[in-house]
Amino acid sequence: MKRTTSRIGTGIVAAAACATMLTGCLGQPTETGDGTTSLVAVNNGEIGRITGAQNPGSQIAMALCEPLTGIEEDGTVFMRGAESVESEDQVTWTIEVADGHTFSDGTPITAETYVDTFNFVGAGVNAMPSNYAYGPIKGYDEMNPAEGEAAAETFSGITLVDETTFTIEMKTPNNDVPYILSQLAFCPMPESAFADPLAYDKKPIGNGVYTLKSLDPQVEAVLEKDPKYKGWVPEGAADKITFRVYTDTNTAYQDVLAGNADVLRSLPPGLIAQGRNSLGEKGLTAIERNTLETYFTWPTYLDATFPLEVRQAFSMIVDRESISKDLFKEATVPAGSLMPNSVSAYREDACGESCTFDPDAAKALIEKSGFTGTIPLNYSSENTTDAATALAVSNSAKEIGLEVEPKPVPAAALSETINSYKLDGPVIQLWGSSFPAASEWVASVYVDANYRLQYADAEGQAAVDAALAAPSQDEADALWQKAEDRILADQVIQPLYQQVMYIAHTPCMTPHAAGGDMQIYRTEVTCSS
Repeated sequence: MKRTTSRIGTGIVAAAACATMLTGCLGQPTETGDGTTSLVAVNNGEIGRITGAQNPGSQIAMALCEPLTGIEEDGTVFMRGAESVESEDQVTWTIEVADGHTFSDGTPITAETYVDTFNFVGAGVNAMPSNYAYGPIKGYDEMNPAEGEAAAETFSGITLVDETTFTIEMKTPNNDVPYILSQLAFCPMPESAFADPLAYDKKPIGNGVYTLKSLDPQVEAVLEKDPKYKGWVPEGAADKITFRVYTDTNTAYQDVLAGNADVLRSLPPGLIAQGRNSLGEKGLTAIERNTLETYFTWPTYLDATFPLEVRQAFSMIVDRESISKDLFKEATVPAGSLMPNSVSAYREDACGESCTFDPDAAKALIEKSGFTGTIPLNYSSENTTDAATALAVSNSAKEIGLEVEPKPVPAAALSETINSYKLDGPVIQLWGSSFPAASEWVASVYVDANYRLQYADAEGQAAVDAALAAPSQDEADALWQKAEDRILADQVIQPLYQQVMYIAHTPCMTPHAAGGDMQIYRTEVTCSS
C-alpha cells in the first residue's frame, strides 16, 4: 500500500505498509556473522527511565513505540498504529486502530488498549511523566485539579466505540490532533504495566520496530528488531541498536571519529568546525529542518521601562548574520520568524526590518524614545552560547551609545525570576517543539506558563483559535501568520537564531529525522555487501 498523509477535515488516511529493509556492511565492524547489521548510538547520559518524553531514554523509547501516527521527514503526518484519524469539526476525532498489531509479547492491541492507556496516563493521581500532553482533551481538568481530589478517574472526552474504534473530544477545536498522537506520551501500554509503572519503565513491553533485549542504565541498552512487528520500518534500519551511555560529549565524538560508535545526535556547536575537518561530508550531516529556536523575550510588565521603540532598536542592533556565521561557525542560522523552517506556515522574513541589522535606524529609534538607561540582558550563567551572544549584543549596542549589560544568572535562579515575574530586562530563551506545527510556536506565546510574558492580544488570540479550527492547512497557515504578525508587531518576542542539528556518524550511516527531529532508530545503513 502507498503511504498517505493525514488531512485536516474529513479525509481518511490509509495505513502505511512496511518499508523494504536494507542490510549491508557499515565500513565499521558492524556486520554480524549471519549477515544482519547493527549500530552503536551515543546515549547522552544515564538511562534513568525509558518511557515518556524529554529524558535520556527517549531515543530508546522511540524505537520501542509505534504511536498512532508518525511524522515524515518533511513534517507531514502518516499513519502507524492507526488506520485513520479523522474529524468533521476538529473537535471530535475518530480513530480507527490498525488491525493485527500487537505488543512484543504477543498481546493484541485494540481500541480499548489506547483508551485504557490514555485514561491511566491522563489521571493525575498516577503521576505519569507524560500526563501534561493530555491537557487539551475534554475532561483533563476534572482528572487533574489544582487542589483537592479529582472529580473523575477517566476522560469524559474519550469514548470506546468498538474493538477497533474510539473517539477523542478536545476542549476546543484542534486540528493538530494527528500531530499530537505522534508523541511518545500517547504510546500504548499493556494492561500489565498499570499495576507497577515504575517496574514497567525499566523493562517496557513495546509495540514498535524494536524490542529491549537488555538494559544496564549506566552502561547501555541493547535493542533488536521484533520479527513479529507488522508496522512501518524505516528503510535500511539496523537489525540491532546498542545505545551506549556517555557522560562526556567529547569522548563520544572521539569514539565516532575512531569508529567505535556510529551515531552521535546533536553535535555541540564547539565541535562542529572540528567535525567538518575530521569527518567531512560523509560523516557530518546537518538536518535540513530546524526544531530549536532562540529568542529575546520581553515581559509586558516592563513595557513602561522599555517602550516599543526601545525594544525595536534593541532588535535592530543585533547582527544575526554575524552571530551565526562568525561567532557560531554556522551552527545556527539567523531567524526572521517566530517559527522554524520545519513548520508549513514558516516565512523566512516575517520579522522584516525589526530583525534587520541597522544601527542607524536603531539609534534614531532610541533618540525618538528619549531612553537613556541601561538594558540588562539576562541569560543562564551555565550557557556559554548565550554568554557569547550577550557580549556580542552589548558590543554592538555601544556603537550607537546604548548600554546593554550582559547579566549572567544561575539557571535555577533565572527560572525562578522568570516564573515569579521579577525580570528587570529581556532574557535569552530557547524554545523547542514536540511536533512540527505552528501551534507549538505561535499559540505557545499566548500560554503564560511558557514564557511568563503576561502577554495578551485579542486579535492575535482570535487568529490562533481560528487557525486551530481551520478545515484546511492553507487556511490554517494564513491564520497562524496573522497571529505571528501581531506578536512581532508588539515586540514581546524577537527571533534570534535557529539551531542547526549536526549529526556525527560513521560513513555508512545516513541519519534521518521526523520533521527536523533526528531519531536514531531511523538511521539508514547505506553500505551493502
